[in-house]
Amino acid sequence: DFNFAQALQDTESFFWTHFTDTYLELAKPRAWTTEGVVVDPAARGSAIAALRLGLSVLLRLFAPVLPYITEEIWSWAFAEETGHPSIHKAPWPTLDELASVEPPTHSDSFDLAVAAFAAINKAKADAQVSAGRVVERLTLLANPATLERAAPVLPCAFEAARCRAHTTTPKELEPGTFEVADVTFAPKT
Repeated sequence: DFNFAQALQDTESFFWTHFTDTYLELAKPRAWTTEGVVVDPAARGSAIAALRLGLSVLLRLFAPVLPYITEEIWSWAFAEETGHPSIHKAPWPTLDELASVEPPTHSDSFDLAVAAFAAINKAKADAQVSAGRVVERLTLLANPATLERAAPVLPCAFEAARCRAHTTTPKELEPGTFEVADVTFAPKT
């Protein structure tokens, strides 16, 4: 409808709220390799592919209003591999780009990972420690159905929140919500 202001607002909101604040944080531990840490190659490849796809789409969405920086970043990362030397001649993102992506077992997997990660960060905020503070151990509480659906994504949330040891315990809570109990933080370094 040529309502570029609304499109920009929606894109910025997604970028800052979902991509950088959540998905990027959840994917970083799988995407990065550090000395002495063994990362599953398939999980690492999946995280990097998802981050690259997200960046490609977001660059194209931002290109009409941020033409110079998006063109520069596109030239570093996507111009050669896509065969489109200019982002401004690249095709607009479509759902077809996601056709090869296998859907998660549970459609709410991402939301559950975000909710668990947010609950851990809330516990950090309540304790007045930084979001980057290492957690020695904690107990994550949720209703049994939520814990079952979240099981495949909880390792990402725990790793992103820098939890060294954790347990999950059923508790009657609203579906999709989590609470943190018995949290112990690592000493400040």
